[in-house]
Amino acid sequence: MARLLRLLLLATGLCLLLACHPIEAPPPAYRNTLLFASPPAMVAQYGLLELPITTDITVANPYDPDQIDLRVHFTGPHGQVLTVPAFWMQPYDLATQLPRGKPGWRVRFTPNMPGEWQAQAELAIPAQQSPPIHFTVTPTANPGFVRIHPTNPNYFAFDDGSFYFPIGLNLGWSTGAVLADYTRWLDRLSANGGNIARVWMAPWSFTIEWQETGLGDYTARMQQAWLLDQIFHLAEERGVYIMLTLINHGQFSTSVNPEWADNPYNAANGGPCPNPIAFVTDPTAKEFFKRRLRYIAARWAYSPNLLAWEWWNEVNWTGIGDQDLGPWIREMTPVLQAFDPYDHLITNSYANGTRTQIWGLPEIDFSQQHDYTGGDLNQTLADDLRRIQAVAPNKPVLMGELGYSAGAQENLDAMHLHVGLWAAPFLGYAGGSMYWWWDNFIDPQNQWPQYGALATFFQGEDLAVLTPTTAAVAPEGAQALLLQGSDRVLVWVRSDGYSVPAAQSAYDKAVRDALKSKQKLTEWSYAAPLLRGRTVTLTGLADGAYTVRWFAPQSGAWMETATVQVSGGTAIVALPDFDMDIAFSVTPQE
Repeated sequence: MARLLRLLLLATGLCLLLACHPIEAPPPAYRNTLLFASPPAMVAQYGLLELPITTDITVANPYDPDQIDLRVHFTGPHGQVLTVPAFWMQPYDLATQLPRGKPGWRVRFTPNMPGEWQAQAELAIPAQQSPPIHFTVTPTANPGFVRIHPTNPNYFAFDDGSFYFPIGLNLGWSTGAVLADYTRWLDRLSANGGNIARVWMAPWSFTIEWQETGLGDYTARMQQAWLLDQIFHLAEERGVYIMLTLINHGQFSTSVNPEWADNPYNAANGGPCPNPIAFVTDPTAKEFFKRRLRYIAARWAYSPNLLAWEWWNEVNWTGIGDQDLGPWIREMTPVLQAFDPYDHLITNSYANGTRTQIWGLPEIDFSQQHDYTGGDLNQTLADDLRRIQAVAPNKPVLMGELGYSAGAQENLDAMHLHVGLWAAPFLGYAGGSMYWWWDNFIDPQNQWPQYGALATFFQGEDLAVLTPTTAAVAPEGAQALLLQGSDRVLVWVRSDGYSVPAAQSAYDKAVRDALKSKQKLTEWSYAAPLLRGRTVTLTGLADGAYTVRWFAPQSGAWMETATVQVSGGTAIVALPDFDMDIAFSVTPQE
């Protein structure tokens, strides 16, 4: 009995003790740590600051911001705050291109002004902040991000106001050794004065979401994301700016390059969309794409060498009409901008951009045209530009894709490339035409010097202060396109015989002649006829003596100079003999 009483008293005391000092719940699996790696003491203005972030929190899907929403607030020297989402990534080894180490959190930031900066990471759930870190940003000569020109909205400029004239082409993807191919292409483009490349996030290249990922979890596409990192690094080192195409048409097409059957958004694959058009209307599909936009912006918006986001390549091939695409663009643009504090330009593209009203949306910063008609580009490009500017005046227009598949025996792509490069800027496009056949024409046939010639002629020129116009050539047989200012003129003269239609017509005639003579046409080549004794009449310059500096567009070489007198506002310039084209500048003599 005494023993039982002692046990009761002991139990009563224990209960009282527990009442006063209850046992705490077991601690969570994480300690709620949120820390940066040590930043460098100095960061260059417009240079990349990439910081690993450490946290003990683990979630099933780190790409889902509903599970973990990690952002970093960067506070500048004048109190301005730029908020950048962090992203989950798997590092890779550059030599082996195999995963290296464990995945983790990163944030990429580009400071836009010198001075003292602070960074602080923040988690929404569980609510917590990291200790702030500080770093100093030093001024540089980097011109900054590409913007619309501040005084002439038909052109581009950098943050510092300097003129940006895009010269380049499509480098959409590689089907071979990706880094070796892009290194070679970008080396050759840059060496020839090129400064723009259009790159696709396609299923066979750099998209982060496809059939092996499902929707909203990009683990299986981390190598593709890492490869795109390397493309950006290569471009940054070479001064090339990337127009990044976020969706290629085939992903949502059942007829043109169809890939809909493999698309994870397809209901047949467990997605939310019964057909491709539902991608831009279905709420679930839109939420998954917003998640993808967050990741894309978090990982690549940092780069000043990102010229623009392009929503779609040739969206008209998907069946998605303007009536559905317009609301989708209006909904998606602020989402993308919320994750892109650098406010990159935004564009879109169509197989024929003259047939859409989308260019007029304020969410679209510049227009594009794609052309594969094989027509006389002086006329075709002029007509296209006029139609697009009627819908969206005061916006830049780029010839985003240009191509030709020759029907004649001689490869006429080189002629088409050359005329497109030169006609576009002289007609008022914001850059040279961007040719398409990069991997089976431009590179293997070494057409890179064509870009070098255009870059040499326009080096140091600010086209934003010049006006596209034309001048009379006498006698007929050539066309003169001008970029004219108050005291200077740039002129390009092209023979009427130097065009794909003229060459194709000559080939067709040769075929007919061979049939009439009952012979087989085994060899054929085309040469534009030599033009002699042509003159160009210039108007609008102040009277006085001017220097004419001749340029050979085919070789890319400046030639001799001459003097011309402007009298009564008119000057007649005698052209050297030429068979293809010739260019020259007219500037006042000192």
